[in-house]
Amino acid sequence: MKGAQLRFCAYRQYNKNPNWDHDHCSFCWTKFAVEPGPDILHAGYCTLDEYHWICPTCFHDFKGQFEWRVAPAEQTDA
Repeated sequence: MKGAQLRFCAYRQYNKNPNWDHDHCSFCWTKFAVEPGPDILHAGYCTLDEYHWICPTCFHDFKGQFEWRVAPAEQTDA
């Protein structure tokens, strides 16, 4: 993850595996999912392929150490 480019976005299921219904923060294991529930995050930082997810707390704690670069937010058509 050193030097990875990340972006902040809403969580969505991993598009390469339709059975993959949640992810975890790569550092603290906090759960990311689409469905509501206690202690579930619905947005965070992810690698551009959306394979690795990082919660905002861990992002801020480790961004300097891992030299992460933040990509522009994904544009959506309104």
